[in-house]
Amino acid sequence: MISMEWDGLTDRERFGTWYREGRDRFSDRARDADWEGVFEELGEHPGWVNLPRPGNRSGFAPLHQAAWHGADFAVVSRLIAHGAWRTQRARDGRRAVDVAREQGRTHLLELLEPVEVRRLPAPAEMLEHHFHRLLRERTGGAFEEIEHLLPPLAPLTEGPAVEIRFPVVGMMGGFTYRLELDYLHVHGHSRMDADDGDHYRVTPEGWSRMERPRVPPPPPRAPKPPAP
Repeated sequence: MISMEWDGLTDRERFGTWYREGRDRFSDRARDADWEGVFEELGEHPGWVNLPRPGNRSGFAPLHQAAWHGADFAVVSRLIAHGAWRTQRARDGRRAVDVAREQGRTHLLELLEPVEVRRLPAPAEMLEHHFHRLLRERTGGAFEEIEHLLPPLAPLTEGPAVEIRFPVVGMMGGFTYRLELDYLHVHGHSRMDADDGDHYRVTPEGWSRMERPRVPPPPPRAPKPPAP
């Protein structure tokens, strides 16, 4: 299972200073076509490969930047091998292949064209409608108080086993989702949960909660006796 992250938070001041500075450094390296620096950062933080600059102003992830700069074929191949999503859209709706086409980077067009490895169990618009409705209903007013860009489902089609985490400010946790054979599995979780959280099934007809056996948290470890 390949685990990735969707960053939908648009208020960069909500990030901690240390984390925000690290993400800014990563975005600066992609913006400046410092690909060795980008891959050095990904060695430490592999889940960052699809993250734009904190605040998501343009939504350009490293693959968009590589398309803009016309990076070498080997660089773009390496980003994709790290899990970069060819279906990912910037805030203006462009994918990396669209950016490459506009910039005349013809050597990248075939490589950047999205490849569907798995199919969604329904048209993306229909499944996303129910998925996003689930997210809104289960977070209460979290999205009204703090703007979040809700995640698309297309990246799930780019690999045989892709799992995506969507942190939500106000939940002290978020959602993790993946494709099963004929439905979307969504796991809502919070650090405040006394157990595994809640699991949901999203289908073309809607969403429903999945009844699962509750697993109690492990008992605290007994303190070690003092050394003699």
